[in-house]
Amino acid sequence: MDQGEHKPVYAKVNYHVFGIAAIACFLFFIPLILMQNAAQGVINQIMYVITHTTDWFFQVVVFGCLVFLAWLAFSRYGKVKLGGPDDKPEFSTFTWVAMMFCGGTGAGIVYWSTVEPIYYLQSPPFWIEPFSPQAAQYALSYGIFHWGFSAWATFALPAVVFAYIYYVRKRPVLTVSYACRGVIGNLADGWLGKLIDAIVVIGLVGGMATALGFIVPMLSTISADYLGIDETLIFKMLVLLAITAVYSWSAYHGLKGGIAKLADFNMYLMFVLLAFVFLVGPTSFMLSLFADNIGVLIHDFVRMSFYTDPITKSGFPQSWTVFYWAWWIAWSMYIGLFGARISKGRTIRAVIFNMLFSTTAACMLFYLIFGGYQVDAILNQGLPVSDILTNQGGPAVVSWFLNALPLKAAVIPFFVFVMVIATATGTDAASFTLANMTCVEVKDGVEPPRWTRLFWAGMICLASAAILLVGGMDVIQLSSVLTAVPILPVMVILAISLVKWLREDFGDIQPLTLDKYSEDHNK
Repeated sequence: MDQGEHKPVYAKVNYHVFGIAAIACFLFFIPLILMQNAAQGVINQIMYVITHTTDWFFQVVVFGCLVFLAWLAFSRYGKVKLGGPDDKPEFSTFTWVAMMFCGGTGAGIVYWSTVEPIYYLQSPPFWIEPFSPQAAQYALSYGIFHWGFSAWATFALPAVVFAYIYYVRKRPVLTVSYACRGVIGNLADGWLGKLIDAIVVIGLVGGMATALGFIVPMLSTISADYLGIDETLIFKMLVLLAITAVYSWSAYHGLKGGIAKLADFNMYLMFVLLAFVFLVGPTSFMLSLFADNIGVLIHDFVRMSFYTDPITKSGFPQSWTVFYWAWWIAWSMYIGLFGARISKGRTIRAVIFNMLFSTTAACMLFYLIFGGYQVDAILNQGLPVSDILTNQGGPAVVSWFLNALPLKAAVIPFFVFVMVIATATGTDAASFTLANMTCVEVKDGVEPPRWTRLFWAGMICLASAAILLVGGMDVIQLSSVLTAVPILPVMVILAISLVKWLREDFGDIQPLTLDKYSEDHNK
């Protein structure tokens, strides 16, 4: 420790959790690679059963997270400072929000804000006629709904819980099992705790693989079209390896050395890209459509939150909302742990407001600009974008979109570069968080061993390769849905544990900070 100022100090690995999670990931994803054709049919059946029997559970838990956070933020507990009296935020507000946003969206927001509105025009919810003016009212609003307040509520809940444990109770433990201690007690130290941690790790690997399962085909299609070459499976794998190399480098260099710098850089590049499309696109129509869709979202928010369509069984809420909620829940512990680690010195209220409002506002910009551009192309310009989606898939739509822009020779390489950085920013944060979760303790200022960060970076690459080899949206969705189901009750347990601890620590008084715990406190 005397050399801590000169050499990094690394946390001790929890080999039980690490081993269980690693073996389970291998057992889940290796068969997908070995039995690609046989796996597809089984995956389709499992996906249908899970989404149509647990749809209500996902929706109740996600909406419950939003209600709970609203209560917490406006209660007296919202003033609680996540740290001691003298603790200051480690990062500027811009960097803090940038890291949160990039970690929680990556390049996925770019892909889906470009493609998703077309799906809603083709097959709108609530039995609306396709490509009608009514369908256009949901083209942006449903995408913003899926990427907005409800999504970030699933991230903010664990973020507040983990930050409270780490910076208020001063327990250097970044594991989900410890966060459940308020309900399961000492069982958190036994096999149940290890099982919970392993399940969460597996869910995160599946969630990240889901993201790369969309992003890699997009980047490979755009790059192949630009270079004038065939998009082969080998080319896709080369794109995946290139992204893996970037995020592995960043994860290896740690929180401040890699991730924070990438997040700042990525946000500036994103703003440049958004501004360019906004100026060269149908600006007035974008703003008008956005305002109309926001009105619909506000009016129908509760309806959209509980829409299951049990009578006609259109499958819309299961294929979209349930999938998204499962994807976010699979990510929730990762964003929660990552968000907690970077929120020292903030108040509970600040964490909730920024995670719900700042990040949602950023997501709205993408749907306003990229989504609005697509709706104009289809409904006002009569361009065959919908046919491209149906016949060639989402990546081809993004490639068409870029080729339709002015200065495409410069815009396309810039876009690919930004997407690689965005993907790397989110995925290296995930690798870093996975390494934290498989350590016994991670004290403030201490990081997980570098080899564990690289291992989980490689595991995410392996899982993504498995998904790409099997192919199809169903396998991508299943990787999130299947791993998210066990995490649903954990979300409820986290909320109960937090309330219990807040009442124990603060009772009827209202201090802004609490300084009665020390790092060796075992409560």
